[in-house]
Amino acid sequence: MKQVWKMRPAEFRLALIAAGLIGCWGLVSGLLQPQWDRLTAQQLSLETHLERRQAFERLFAQAPEVEVQHERVRPFLESARAAGSEAGLLTELEQLSREASVLLNLKPRPMKGEKDTRRYELELDLEGAQDNLLSFLDGFFRLPRLFTIERLRISTVPTRTDVLRANVVIQHITLPAS
Repeated sequence: MKQVWKMRPAEFRLALIAAGLIGCWGLVSGLLQPQWDRLTAQQLSLETHLERRQAFERLFAQAPEVEVQHERVRPFLESARAAGSEAGLLTELEQLSREASVLLNLKPRPMKGEKDTRRYELELDLEGAQDNLLSFLDGFFRLPRLFTIERLRISTVPTRTDVLRANVVIQHITLPAS
């Protein structure tokens, strides 16, 4: 048995080198690498927090501008949330047509409900003199409501040269009350 454990000096040196390398590997993988990973994660977390802080500072700097923009949009949002906004819209359109002396034919379509908005689709057929028709459209575009215009066609009436006909398809967007 003594011969098995007996090594020559070269083998002993190789065994010491191997033990040293295994010890270094154990030290690096057991102690240094976890510490390095934790340091890297903390540095990444710090950078993320700094970026978030800078983003908040930019938002706070833009707050007055956002408030001004919100005040500009407020009438649109309040009228869209008003109770009976579809009936109110029809009343406003009829009033605009009377003021502009334009014949108005309303064709409501089924309401489309989405997750956070409702879309009330409406087709308007208008007929009148050019000045009156443009006056109606100008007043319509100035209404404080959220609309998307799907189609706008203006054409002449073949039998009367001084009369224009317009066909407008709109979607009135209503936001949920909050």
